[in-house]
Amino acid sequence: YSSAGFNTADSGKLMVLSDLLSAIRQLSPSDRVVLVSNYTQTLDLLQDLCVHMGYTFCRLDGHTPTSQRQRLVDSFNSPYSQNFLFLLSSKAGGVGLNLIGASHLVLYDIDWNPANDIQAMARVWRDGQKKTVHIYRLLTAGTIEERIFQRQVSKQGLSGTVVDLGKGAEHTSFSTNELQDLFSLSDTPCLTHDLLTCGCSTNGSVSDVVVEEAEPVSDRPCQLGRQGDRRGAAQKPLSMSELMQWRHYSGDTHTFSDPYLDHARSHISFAFQTTVSHTSQ
Repeated sequence: YSSAGFNTADSGKLMVLSDLLSAIRQLSPSDRVVLVSNYTQTLDLLQDLCVHMGYTFCRLDGHTPTSQRQRLVDSFNSPYSQNFLFLLSSKAGGVGLNLIGASHLVLYDIDWNPANDIQAMARVWRDGQKKTVHIYRLLTAGTIEERIFQRQVSKQGLSGTVVDLGKGAEHTSFSTNELQDLFSLSDTPCLTHDLLTCGCSTNGSVSDVVVEEAEPVSDRPCQLGRQGDRRGAAQKPLSMSELMQWRHYSGDTHTFSDPYLDHARSHISFAFQTTVSHTSQ
């Protein structure tokens, strides 16, 4: 890769992100966006995209001096800020980082630990936010990213750190075949939707399948993602069964209900969408 030969067509994610940012800029010129990645090299790539498209931005990662971080945040949150984008390293953007100046957040890659992604989402969807927040998680279909996502939503992380108490911990480790399967490629618009076998029309309608709720269970105070009574709905763990109640869109759907995502539809093979309300506890 060389920034001198930068081309969004080199990556499906970059094409989606490019169209998404263009739509936000066009439809909501005053809105701002946080781009989150786990890797500084990926942030370098996203920075090249910003330069290529002429977007103003600021960046916070592990190399940013501690003394400058709050100043960057305050400047971005200011109503007079000229920055359209905030490039954020998920490792540097810890608890307490407030980026409510943005109303859009894009998770460009995915973490094995769902708590890290949840924490990233909470940078913009938190108390004090006055706008409707749009959160986008980009996954490359049929790859290890989808399999990581599936283990996030089923709360069965690689180390078994996150366990669904209602289902037990019988699958907290991988067999050799499962490990090999992680790196296999599947030629499918969406491996996760294939696993759901919901049989929906993939046109954005909500499935009429009734999802049985699990029996109430006691939560350990230290359990990741299980502080729902004190945090908003966006910060609660998601189960595979809950995905059945989301809207499912195939890439050839006539239109997405999200106007920004709809502009990137030609580069999207599948999308899950839901709307939740934030209530302060």
